[in-house]
Amino acid sequence: MRVLVLSRNFGQTAALSAGIDSSRGRIIIPMDGDHQNDPEDIAPLLQKIEEGYDVVSGWRQDRKDPFLKRRLPSILANKIISFIGGVRLHDYGCTLKAYRRDILKNIRLYGEMHRFIPIYAQWIGGRVSEIPVRHHARKFGSSKYGMSRSLR
Repeated sequence: MRVLVLSRNFGQTAALSAGIDSSRGRIIIPMDGDHQNDPEDIAPLLQKIEEGYDVVSGWRQDRKDPFLKRRLPSILANKIISFIGGVRLHDYGCTLKAYRRDILKNIRLYGEMHRFIPIYAQWIGGRVSEIPVRHHARKFGSSKYGMSRSLR
């Protein structure tokens, strides 16, 4: 395992991009460092990748966040993104995903665009799937997301 340390907080998309660029594996599985994702869900993501998918997105089906402040805006944003992007996923915001390196090599990330990797992947011919993953209540740090970020 490699640890990548950035000089300051550049945001999630920049951190994910730096991680992808410095990684060496043929499968890349990012996850948030706030302990809300469960490492035990890595094996099912890999199983789905081995079925021939290029991107497997985690779906926090039993999400442990406040409904009005976090879950409702997320539900609405996911429906809009699915409609516009043409890729039907329940949870674009779940960082826990599995990617084949080959599908990521031509995708450049900026702004808040890390959420849309499944759409980009499908647009260039990739196969995309989604599986339920566990979600734990936040124990560390505070969320930087809210309604304004959902709109962006």
